[in-house]
Amino acid sequence: MPDRKVVRLPRGNARADRRLAIVERQLRDAETRLEQATDLLTRLVRIVAVQSRQSRRTLERLDERVKRLAREIAKGRTKDLRRLIAFERRLDAIERSLP
Repeated sequence: MPDRKVVRLPRGNARADRRLAIVERQLRDAETRLEQATDLLTRLVRIVAVQSRQSRRTLERLDERVKRLAREIAKGRTKDLRRLIAFERRLDAIERSLP
């Protein structure tokens, strides 16, 4: 094993130490902000998911109501058409019976 020399580095440069401390503090602050943003976004995603489910249920109910309304309108129109045809037949019969 070759001889290894231990080189002592001079005690840290005060300016570099201060700058390093500032960068470390900024890094911790950024990490804290990122955690807060992640928490906030997670809560927002949960809220949007609940609202989405509620909206989907509401739209499904509305869709069913519109379908029911369309069926009832179609039934009513069909009855109206049958009555109109019956009136026309009666009118034709009355007109044929006139002198």
